[in-house]
Amino acid sequence: MSYQIYRHKKHGHAGTIAASARHMMRTRPTSNANPARRNHVLIGSGDPAADVAALLPKVGERGSDGVLRRRANSVLAVEVLLTASPEWWQAASREQKRDWLDSSTAWLTETYGRTNIAHLQLHQDETTPHLTGMIVPIDPTTGRLNARRWLGGGEQCSKLQSSCAAAVSHLGLERGVEGSTATHQRVSQHYTELNRKFDGVTVECPPRILIDPERWQEQQRASVVRQIAPVTARARESIRAKRNAKAMRDTAHKATERAKQAEAARDAAKAVADRMRSLDLPDVLEALGLSKDKQSPESKETPCWKDHRHSIAVTNRKWWDHRAGKGGGGAIDLAMHVMEVDFKAATAWLAAQFGADRATADMSATLVRRANQQVKQAVEECPPFTPPKAVSANWTQVREWLIQVHGLPAETVDELHARGDLYADARRNAVFLARDQAGTVTGAELEGTVGAPFRGIAPGSTRAAGFFRLGDLKARAVYLVESAVDAISLWVMRRRDGDTDCAIISTAGAAYSVPLTLKRVLGSDVLRWCAYRADEIGDKAARAMASAGWSRHRPERGGTWNDQLRAEPSTGSQGLNSTPESALQSGKGSDSKKHAEDESSGIQERPPLSR
Repeated sequence: MSYQIYRHKKHGHAGTIAASARHMMRTRPTSNANPARRNHVLIGSGDPAADVAALLPKVGERGSDGVLRRRANSVLAVEVLLTASPEWWQAASREQKRDWLDSSTAWLTETYGRTNIAHLQLHQDETTPHLTGMIVPIDPTTGRLNARRWLGGGEQCSKLQSSCAAAVSHLGLERGVEGSTATHQRVSQHYTELNRKFDGVTVECPPRILIDPERWQEQQRASVVRQIAPVTARARESIRAKRNAKAMRDTAHKATERAKQAEAARDAAKAVADRMRSLDLPDVLEALGLSKDKQSPESKETPCWKDHRHSIAVTNRKWWDHRAGKGGGGAIDLAMHVMEVDFKAATAWLAAQFGADRATADMSATLVRRANQQVKQAVEECPPFTPPKAVSANWTQVREWLIQVHGLPAETVDELHARGDLYADARRNAVFLARDQAGTVTGAELEGTVGAPFRGIAPGSTRAAGFFRLGDLKARAVYLVESAVDAISLWVMRRRDGDTDCAIISTAGAAYSVPLTLKRVLGSDVLRWCAYRADEIGDKAARAMASAGWSRHRPERGGTWNDQLRAEPSTGSQGLNSTPESALQSGKGSDSKKHAEDESSGIQERPPLSR
């Protein structure tokens, strides 16, 4: 069993902060560190103590309420350490290590607030890699130093341990036993014993006349113990797992029987609730490409979602399609109705979009025992994605829609159509094909051109398998947008600005993490821009991706890049292959980022996060 490890230490004086800073930056001897391995500063500078001082309120400074922001006994900084069990690091893949770094950094940022993290770095020069850093505990509600907000009492610290472990639970890591009696040996003492040499045991020859034989035997026994201390220390290290097991048994005896029964009841209730938690129908409708309608007569009584074929009202777990005169209950029935597919295809689609566990929750309680197997079978038996059939007779109307309504240049639309990435289907939808790195079609985005506008993905599409893309993935800069129309719009504007070395990728909706298939193909030195629409959802997604090195790029006019394109005047031909004479080789307003690979642990260096 592998554990996520989180520790913190409070500093109330500048002297202890400076001492810890010297250890972090290895400016003082560290016997257990390998100087051949690199450590990477993720947040802050090469002087952690100065980073802390830059965030601290000045002595005597008062807030707007007249109260001192920094008291004489305030905790000035909280030193944190995050790592995982050594055996996990030895067995983990490179992607798992990267995921651990991203998830742990995101947890720190969410827990303490990005502006409070003065310094953070990844130590890789020891046997077990770990994150270490300094946090200035400024209460966001008062602006004062207030470590108690996060570290107030044992219960609060226990919640931090649990929350930290939950952030990486998907990697097979757990928190230690809550309330365990296991003790933590001082690091300095641990390394002193391990580093002591062992040259064998020497026993003095007894004198001819022993005045006090018992005392002489005790002296020799103590001498032998001192001599074999290194061996004893190594033995203690080898039986660490047994000692932890004993601590777990002691923990079980600490709790009363009544407390154990109450905890078991809460766990059972939570397990049942998690298993039976159903999908929210509004989330399913949005994933299906329908948008909320606030103006129709039906929506005045109950929430209603519409596209050019449906007008669906939702009440709790029930739904009713006013246009079709048909209703039902649950997400599976809803997906079957909107996509016009059978039970297995609808279940497979829900499993791909929201996860198999949540899809199974919509089945009847009598089928819970067989639900997981049914979902797995449905995913396996569902046929591969088949692109919607192109109908050339509908292309003229779809083309005019893209040019007149969205303001896309005719040259660009025609070139996309000529190479087969954009066409019209039987329902007069604009079909934008998504491809993987090899160019294989993996799915399609749909843009409705009849009736109320809608956007969605075709049945069988998987957002993580491939993307609608413009440009080469080996380009200098990569932009993520939410739709194919936005991808074309941003591409046109980048070409107008002379940027010929970029790639625009549509993720068919705001993603809160970078799909693994995309992570694998991006170069280490590529500039990463999260260019989602200018609203709360786009900003939230950008914050979630910041720890992975993605910077925010927002539209300046309107909410989307298409809004901005339509607000700007056209400047001549904007074909896919047109290159303005003033083409810039380095792009505008982009900061260079360096990503270095450390072969010892397989974790890439992150650029410092901007304050």
